[in-house]
Amino acid sequence: MTGPACNAPIALAALIEYWLGELDDTAEARIDEHLLGCGECSKRLAELVGLARGIRAAFREGAVRAFVADAFVKDLAEQGVRLREYRVARNGSVNCTVAPEDDMLVARLEAPLAGVSRLDAIVYPSTDAAAEVFHDIPFNAASGEVVLTPNTARLRLMPSHQHRVRLVAVDAGGERVVGDYTFHHTAFDLRA
Repeated sequence: MTGPACNAPIALAALIEYWLGELDDTAEARIDEHLLGCGECSKRLAELVGLARGIRAAFREGAVRAFVADAFVKDLAEQGVRLREYRVARNGSVNCTVAPEDDMLVARLEAPLAGVSRLDAIVYPSTDAAAEVFHDIPFNAASGEVVLTPNTARLRLMPSHQHRVRLVAVDAGGERVVGDYTFHHTAFDLRA
């Protein structure tokens, strides 16, 4: 048996703000009251919370490749996630690996970001696969770096290889390359 349909469903944005504790007391109290009497909106909130847990778990397991904010990496470290970090100079390269004790890899790509309003990234795999383009990635211009968390679980299974990342600033005048970054990945040898 299902309950009656909600006459005034809470907007997804408001549910997210509620869950994150970003509402003022009045708005929070209004949503509290609504959720107590509305199974449909309560279910949507539970699904949202479940989705967030799943996303966090996927990141903790190293199953997601994403460009993230530095604060996100700091939060993971505070939660006890074991990070292996590599800093790559603009137009530089780094020798890298993933060891059995690493939960997650973090690449910090140094870049001159002053005046950049939008930044795209192009990932060139070492295989014959097509390059992947990530549009409008997050960055903090003042930090002078872009933070990438590669798919650590996938990298564990890959042989030694090389791949590249290119950062491209995009504005009304067009595109310009900000920097190229090369990763020389060495597969971890468990026999060593």
